[in-house]
Amino acid sequence: MLRSFLAASLLTVVTLTPATPAAAATGPCQLAGTAGLADLIPGNSTLGLSALQPATVDLPPQIHLRGTTGTFNRRWSFALREGQMYVKEASGNGGWRTMSLPACLTGHVTGISVDDDELVALDEGGNIYTMDHALNAPWTWNWTHRYGAPLWLGGGNTVPYRSARWTWSVLSPGEDKVWRDTAGNDHPAGGAKVSHVFALSDDGSRITYVDPWLPVDHSYEMSTPLRGRFQAQALSTAASTSFVINRYGDMYTRLYDFDIAGSDRIFFSYSYEDQRGATFPKIQLPAPDWMRQPKIPGQVTDRISIHKTGAGSDARELRVEGSDQGRAGYWSKTLTASQWTFTPTGEPLEGNVLQNTPADRSTDTLAAPSPYHYTGVLGQVTAHVGEFAVAVEATPLILEAGGQEIQLTLHTVDGLRQTPQAPGLTSQPRGFNGSIEVPQAVLDNLDSYHPALRALVRDRLKSARFTDTDVTVTDQTMTIAHLDLPLNRT
Repeated sequence: MLRSFLAASLLTVVTLTPATPAAAATGPCQLAGTAGLADLIPGNSTLGLSALQPATVDLPPQIHLRGTTGTFNRRWSFALREGQMYVKEASGNGGWRTMSLPACLTGHVTGISVDDDELVALDEGGNIYTMDHALNAPWTWNWTHRYGAPLWLGGGNTVPYRSARWTWSVLSPGEDKVWRDTAGNDHPAGGAKVSHVFALSDDGSRITYVDPWLPVDHSYEMSTPLRGRFQAQALSTAASTSFVINRYGDMYTRLYDFDIAGSDRIFFSYSYEDQRGATFPKIQLPAPDWMRQPKIPGQVTDRISIHKTGAGSDARELRVEGSDQGRAGYWSKTLTASQWTFTPTGEPLEGNVLQNTPADRSTDTLAAPSPYHYTGVLGQVTAHVGEFAVAVEATPLILEAGGQEIQLTLHTVDGLRQTPQAPGLTSQPRGFNGSIEVPQAVLDNLDSYHPALRALVRDRLKSARFTDTDVTVTDQTMTIAHLDLPLNRT
């Protein structure tokens, strides 16, 4: 977010000196590296690799799936053992070498994830540390504890939920170039990068993300499939494409991040109006939804992985650990392919074996629906919004008058904040970028509705398909600004 304009400005603000006490990290490491700056050091060399000591622990010949103990990008494979990190070329050349870490991190790393040119590591307290230039030569690698507003200068953040099921994602202009919205229009990845830590809640039904340019909190969420009720066993994300699987082997993928969602209206233009064929298209909303992936015809575990394979938002490969005819390895396919192929590795299965079934069992384990229901009255019209959830982008807005009912859609997307917000809905007002959608069938037959309903659609909404509006919500109230309509929780 804000990256196109502010990445260059960051160069004039950040120095490679420890942060001031006001920006102190929540953990023991006080590190200030180059993460968040423009990448000014080109190169594809391995300079500095030979200076690292050969690994003396047992490590696999290759990392096949991105996880929190082994991970890879286009250039490097990384592994974690007992708090220490190791590296080798992703091409398979050479052996593993022991990475040189900051003294305060050595022996204290509990999880790692790399995507593009940034690697994230956690310590025992769940504190986030970022290693920059992860696509470049080892001599360029450096670390920072900085994380959060303003401009990746915040005092540090932690992984949401203290989750062990987390992943690092980077969408970049250098590697990805563009991403495609639901209207089929390609948009530049931006002047810098979009970087998020995504984390899965204990019950697997909530995905929270923390962006290094957003407030130091755990308030931003991406809905899981089925209106946030799908319960995932595992999560992997690369280049803003998330991949989830449940206990029955049902899998979904989704392209989503803060910018794609429609949250940054200061630096991007969005529209719910159809942008297909537009000369200068805005980013089409709503953001791409979850896409169901075909089931795997064999045994699988909850070790899943996604990684980028080239430019464009379809250039992704999915991998799932499993077995075929007694051989251990992984199943894989490109994001849009219809069939999976199996690759044996000769390595034992590490994940938990799932009850993979040919039938779709996505709804067999659903989290409870959201308990937030709101009702208000505007003249003769009663409005109702049920099961509102902060991460669900579209919620029915029911208008009733004279025994008749119109179902509209209230679109909501978290807005841009620079101060902390409590997770979920609380007494603290939470602002959303909203839009009210009126079905075309309602507009075509408006004269058949009760006069109060007709007047609301014609006078307040100007008989438009979409009307943008601010929406403010607490755990007890909802206000839809354009309708001048306060609703109370019921």
